[in-house]
Amino acid sequence: MIARSALRRLKLLWLSAWPLWALLVFASLAVDRLLPEGYARAVVAAPVLLLVPGSLTLGAAFSQRRRPQGTAFVCYTALLSVAWSAFASLILYVLHVLITADSTFSCLFIISTALAAVAEARLILGRGTGRRAAVRPETLDPDLSDAEADEVETSATGKGRYYTVIALVAGISLLAGALYAYDRLPHPASTGYTWLAWTRPPISGDINISPTGTRLSFRIVHHQSNTATFRLSAAWQGTRFRPLAKPLTVRVGPNRTFRGSLFIPPLPDGCTYRVVVVLTATRQINASTEKQQTWSVNADVRDPRKPQKKACASL
Repeated sequence: MIARSALRRLKLLWLSAWPLWALLVFASLAVDRLLPEGYARAVVAAPVLLLVPGSLTLGAAFSQRRRPQGTAFVCYTALLSVAWSAFASLILYVLHVLITADSTFSCLFIISTALAAVAEARLILGRGTGRRAAVRPETLDPDLSDAEADEVETSATGKGRYYTVIALVAGISLLAGALYAYDRLPHPASTGYTWLAWTRPPISGDINISPTGTRLSFRIVHHQSNTATFRLSAAWQGTRFRPLAKPLTVRVGPNRTFRGSLFIPPLPDGCTYRVVVVLTATRQINASTEKQQTWSVNADVRDPRKPQKKACASL
């Protein structure tokens, strides 16, 4: 009798504020780092990560009478928890925060805190008074009559398909939105390197340009594990940049080399002019500057056959 009374009190205590207790359980994962790495830590953390964010989402979205029950509740909870984990990683990525176990836990804890506040508010406001409140299992008297229990079970069963559609739409929408945003946003550069360099003629000073023009060859070496898209542009450097060629978009596969050339037209005089080629990664950002990753090379060109002006102007 004593054990049964203690269990009943624990049940009453849990039902009176279960969103806050669930949030406390989630916060206790911070102590999980004290455990040795491996299966022990995973066994402790996995159930909490798979149940708490999703259950708080259902608690914030539905009242007790409309909330899925039993196996359906567990399945929707796991689905929503996985979706929240993916969404938390996307938030960290957009904010340029390194995605680690600690940063992901912190983001999920903030999300769970907001959901717990809404779920607890709905729980308190939903108790109310009167006959409709008496059939709620979250009241201080959880012992329902058979007729009331049948009413709640029938209501949950009748709308089971409705809950299934809502849960699937919500989960798929979160995942689809995360994938769409990830595909559209610029990505941090993957491990490896990319560089741009002239290949010929050898750059050892001013490059002589023939009366009919000269082609300067270059190459892009892409030693990274992903296929990248780049924008190539060339211009005369001076008081202002003037385009030398139409910008070109190129895609370079993993561990590939792209070879190209730039045509330098005949020069108007014997002055020395500087040519700049800029390579811009369209979907990569520099972690230090938080801007698009760029590379550039330049070369000084002149036509020795033509007389040099006393005052050379930029092209």
